[in-house]
Amino acid sequence: MVVEGRFYDFRHITMTMAGFIGGPVTAAIAAIISVLYRYYAGGTGSMGGITNIIVFACFGSILGRHLRSSQNGKKVLFWFIIGIVMACILLFIIAFIPPWKSGSAMVLRIVAGPFLLITPLATTIIFNFYFWTYNFFGKASILNTIINCSPVNLMIFDAHGPILFSKRLKTQGQSYPFIENLNLLLYNDKTWLNTTKQQHREIATEDGRQFVVDLSNFQMPSGEYACVAIVNDVTERKREQKTLRGAKDRFSKAFQLGPHMMAIIKTSDYRYVDVNRRFLEARGFEYEDVIGKTPIEIGVSESEFKKTIEILERVGSVQNIETSLVTKYGPKGSVILSAEKIQIDDQECILFAYNDITEMKQMQTERVEQLTKHLELEADLSRSNQLIADIINNMPDTFYVLDDQWRFTFVNKKAEELLLKTREELLGEVLWEVIPQIPGSLLELNYQKAKNFCKPITFESPGHLCKDIWYQVTVFPSKFGLSVYYRDITERKLASGKLIKSQEEMASILESMTDCFFAIDGNWQFTYINHPGEIAFGKSRDELLGRNITEVFGVNETALQHYHEVMSEKRPVTYENICQTSGNKWFEISLYPSESGLICFFRDITSQKIAANEIARLDSLNLVGQLAAGIGHEIRNPMTTVRGYLQLLGAKPDYVAQKSTFELMISELDRANSIITEFLSLARTKQTELKSQNLNDILNNLYPLLEADAFTQNKQILFIPGEISDLKLNGKEISQLILNLIRNGLEAMEERGCLTIKSYVEDDKVVLAIEDEGCGIPSEDLNKLGTPFFTTKDNGTGLGLATCYRIAESHNAKIHIDSSPRGTTFFVFFPIRVKGQEQNEMIA
Repeated sequence: MVVEGRFYDFRHITMTMAGFIGGPVTAAIAAIISVLYRYYAGGTGSMGGITNIIVFACFGSILGRHLRSSQNGKKVLFWFIIGIVMACILLFIIAFIPPWKSGSAMVLRIVAGPFLLITPLATTIIFNFYFWTYNFFGKASILNTIINCSPVNLMIFDAHGPILFSKRLKTQGQSYPFIENLNLLLYNDKTWLNTTKQQHREIATEDGRQFVVDLSNFQMPSGEYACVAIVNDVTERKREQKTLRGAKDRFSKAFQLGPHMMAIIKTSDYRYVDVNRRFLEARGFEYEDVIGKTPIEIGVSESEFKKTIEILERVGSVQNIETSLVTKYGPKGSVILSAEKIQIDDQECILFAYNDITEMKQMQTERVEQLTKHLELEADLSRSNQLIADIINNMPDTFYVLDDQWRFTFVNKKAEELLLKTREELLGEVLWEVIPQIPGSLLELNYQKAKNFCKPITFESPGHLCKDIWYQVTVFPSKFGLSVYYRDITERKLASGKLIKSQEEMASILESMTDCFFAIDGNWQFTYINHPGEIAFGKSRDELLGRNITEVFGVNETALQHYHEVMSEKRPVTYENICQTSGNKWFEISLYPSESGLICFFRDITSQKIAANEIARLDSLNLVGQLAAGIGHEIRNPMTTVRGYLQLLGAKPDYVAQKSTFELMISELDRANSIITEFLSLARTKQTELKSQNLNDILNNLYPLLEADAFTQNKQILFIPGEISDLKLNGKEISQLILNLIRNGLEAMEERGCLTIKSYVEDDKVVLAIEDEGCGIPSEDLNKLGTPFFTTKDNGTGLGLATCYRIAESHNAKIHIDSSPRGTTFFVFFPIRVKGQEQNEMIA
């Protein structure tokens, strides 16, 4: 009693132990008993005591559920900490349970020290003692089970006699007196206690029993040594061995000295009990490899053995049946088997006798092979499956068979075609004589290799007679010779060659193209760059490949943005950029996404930029030209007036002396007028009116006029019209084009020359060809043709061909010139318009 009416003890430790050991049920029973006692004991703290009992009963149950099967019983510090936790829980209950709140501070000052000191120590001692006791009695229970329930014959003894017997050994000792004698032999032999090594001994009793004993020594608590003995009765096994040795002695001479293989097995378990010397020699076994095993365990076929036993059981004996000879290294040869049941010391056994016929069978086989050497393959195919022979004979690939002397024994139809001989001419002939190209070639080397190493070989080889044909040759060796299979792989070879050539051409194109090309991966590293790219970057391929483009060059923000756009959105981008480091050159850059990154084409477009500026300048000049053409048109009116007055003055008698001057002035005015006419025609901007008509009709209408012009110049014209389609044409302009071209051709020829005019269809175009027999046009002048005011004529203006080019352009036609010293041909290509295209143009 700490204060008046309040009792305190260490029952919380015993309640925790009850819950830990017995579980919730035991804890509940102990809690009820303690609560009743606490209640009858009385005092103002009875409600707190009851709470204390219930809380620690539950705490012990929780510990038992989670920690009982672990090794925490051997951890002193763990249980000391548990004791501190228990003391803290108890002090908490004292401080905060309502019935004890009054005066709790005074009580805590009194009991806190004892509880915090004694509870951890007592908990550690009690729980460690419990685990020690638990382990001790657990081991005792295990030993008791071994002694009383195990089928092992166990005996423990020391120098003074037996200490403990197993229940089985006691039972046998009561039933069989010889067990008692065995016990005396064991513990009276005190020499067994002088060693700590395990021992194995055999013991024989006076009544003829034999035992095998395994002994192990250990030290007793008293310090003396004792011995554990495990006893096994081997009397029956020894007796069986003795009986078998007797049987062996009785049959040893006839059994061991017999010329044939002989063996004895028991009918009870079909295990060998004896075999003779001839059996072991023929099969390669040692005696220990066979005795105690079944025929199936040493390699005899289970089906053959069962078949032999069935005949033996049904008939009573087995007479001369053929079976396989099983050796240590597997089946090898054949034997004639006979078997009889015999009795050996009242035990039923089976005697097997074997007669080896392997050599005789081999001789027969060799004889048959020698007699059917040349026809064996065809005969075998005929007997086994004629369908396979037909398939091989008619298959689209070449197949033939050679024997070990390199003679043909079989050829299919394709082989006859390949070797250019019939089957009758090939069979029996030597390969080297039929195909003299083989010796020293790759074929002979691989044939020999396949035959020597007995392994199939596949290789590629050109044809014997035609080197343009390639075959895949497969050689299959066999014990009779070689089987050779040819497959035509010419197309595959060509395809492979074309693929390689295509790859080489692609690489060559990339290297020879004038545009710069490079590829980068997802890490911005160069993976390829062509030669123009090396020149543009000023670095070699070895310096660029594998390097990051941003490390090698200062890529601007615009380029980086486009690179990211191509890689992320997987779409091509084309843009123009000016490079200040290259002398303010303009580049057109095209980026395309690839699987690994992107590829880039870029080319110098500085000249194009300059040309575009020049075109803009020429457009302005064109405007000036049109203005000049308008002015020229207006000049023609006063020129007409001047020409008229000159004609009037020249007709008057007063000016007869100046008539030649007037005529010269009039001719010059006419010449100026013709120049203005052609110039106005060239500068025309009005849309040409086209209608559907046939080019041949225009040529037929012009032909009389052209023929008259040629006749006056002592020259000829030949017109060869072809079947052509109608075209959208302006008849007047096409007539002017034809007249200009034909008159140029007539002027280029000498007298008696012939000008040929043709019309025909080529691909999807109507072609007008005008061919002269002049001296041709110099190559340096070909590119200048069509330029206004360029002419090689003394009196020419250079506007005729320019007008022809303008007319051709208005008809969407192209002019092509083919010139040589033998003459010049002008080709005018008019596109043929299909109905669908016309409709599309109308819709557009």
